[in-house]
Amino acid sequence: MNEGRSGALLPMFVMGGIGLFALASILLTEGNTIGEFCRYLLVGGFLLSVVAPRAGFYIWLTLCGYNDLLKRLMIMGGRVTHGDLPFVLGITPAMFGGVVVALILGGLIGGRRLMFRDLIAIIAGCVLMVATGAIAYLKEGSGLNGVLQAMANNGLYALLLFVLPMMFSKVDELQRLWRFLVLIFLPVAIYGVIQQMQGFAAFELDYLETGLSIEIKQLVTQEVRAFSTLNSPSALSVVCATLAVASLFLGFSQRDKNTPPVLHPALAILCFGIHCAGLIAATSRTPILIIPIALAGGWCFYSKSRTQFFYAVSAGAFITLIVASPWLVQRMDYLNQFISSLAPRETFIGRMVVVGTYWDRLEGFATVLMNPDAYRLFGWGIDENGEGRFHFHDPLSEILVRFGAVVLFTLVVSGLLFLRLSHHQAWRLHESQDRQFAARMIALSFAILAVSLISGSILSVFPNNVFFWMCLAGVAVLARAQSIQEKREKYASSPDFPSLTLPPKGERIVPMRPRSRQGGMHHS
Repeated sequence: MNEGRSGALLPMFVMGGIGLFALASILLTEGNTIGEFCRYLLVGGFLLSVVAPRAGFYIWLTLCGYNDLLKRLMIMGGRVTHGDLPFVLGITPAMFGGVVVALILGGLIGGRRLMFRDLIAIIAGCVLMVATGAIAYLKEGSGLNGVLQAMANNGLYALLLFVLPMMFSKVDELQRLWRFLVLIFLPVAIYGVIQQMQGFAAFELDYLETGLSIEIKQLVTQEVRAFSTLNSPSALSVVCATLAVASLFLGFSQRDKNTPPVLHPALAILCFGIHCAGLIAATSRTPILIIPIALAGGWCFYSKSRTQFFYAVSAGAFITLIVASPWLVQRMDYLNQFISSLAPRETFIGRMVVVGTYWDRLEGFATVLMNPDAYRLFGWGIDENGEGRFHFHDPLSEILVRFGAVVLFTLVVSGLLFLRLSHHQAWRLHESQDRQFAARMIALSFAILAVSLISGSILSVFPNNVFFWMCLAGVAVLARAQSIQEKREKYASSPDFPSLTLPPKGERIVPMRPRSRQGGMHHS
């Protein structure tokens, strides 16, 4: 007993010593105390995710909604510098990386089952990270910090296609995971509404004045666009729109008669209203389209024929928008004048209904996608000022101008193939509840992607990318679980599978005695 206690005391003394050293380092630092605290939080979060990946995963999801608030609170910890930001912003990538490392190690040592499709997901995620880092370097000439940030924002979270299937296997587990997200982000939406009604808090204004955030532009324009605990109004609007739809999906889903809903319908409607309020508080208009697109897609994607109809309508609407863009650009001023006569630009309603900001996107469609001169195999590149030959404000035009038609065609075809694979996996699911959930996840991811194509690349904004890959990973979870089940059934029905013949009913089973105790056998 004493040896056991002494063995347990040693780790306690070591951890206590490390904690005291960290506390002294934070209190005695000459820099920012919160920034110094985040250095240890980054390392501790990574180690926690490696040791307890499931706990680290849920803590990471929570920090996805509140990590940027910690960055703003640094203004209270003394002098804030650019050197403090990587440690604050690096907490979430480090924790997610720890989860990935833990799951890979678990698969290699046999603690978790590692399939060929899991290796493909790891390789695809790594390739995407390298590609996004290379694009950041070629596009903006970013240094090491810029490349790593681009890899974290645009590529790292694609590894959710590996993480979620390794941690979850049933649709009810996925529903509870999304219920956690809906509830844990409610304060984010509420705080956004408070920001819009009362303005920014004093510490938020002090932080914006440091120039460390692009939202300093709000001080120049003297208008409030709520971003709550996230990094931008774009992030708040997309997250709230996604969770508003998820609330309805959870509250109104297929289930057994005796099984209670994951989220009570009344609570689901309440959560939908709160997240919609956060969406409106962000004053971003295009992400509102996520709600109707996802709801329509969630119903259509359950059927192959309805899926074809949905994509035909969507493609037709997008092509019509591109073709009509030159005509719309010429009449945008008249439309703005008409709207201004109904609601002054200074009012909240006026800011919500104004369409002047769409001019940049339509101009990109008109001058790039509708312009044959813009189509070159390997693009026009950018000039010394970092600007392209043509004006653009959407990802398709930007890719075409900077990298060319070959890269644009490759990305579009890859996206279509990946979308087709997701639908194929969803339609192959045996259980109707699984198929419904998978269809809704594909609908949510498509809605986020569609808004990104017409509103600027919101997929590169954290945590929008987390929600996008979470949706697609949910389909991968169910497809992987069914694949494992099919292999088990196939093995069980194989002639080589050992079978157990049970005795006739009522016959007593007498266990065999060891040979050493049977008659005639004696030890020498």
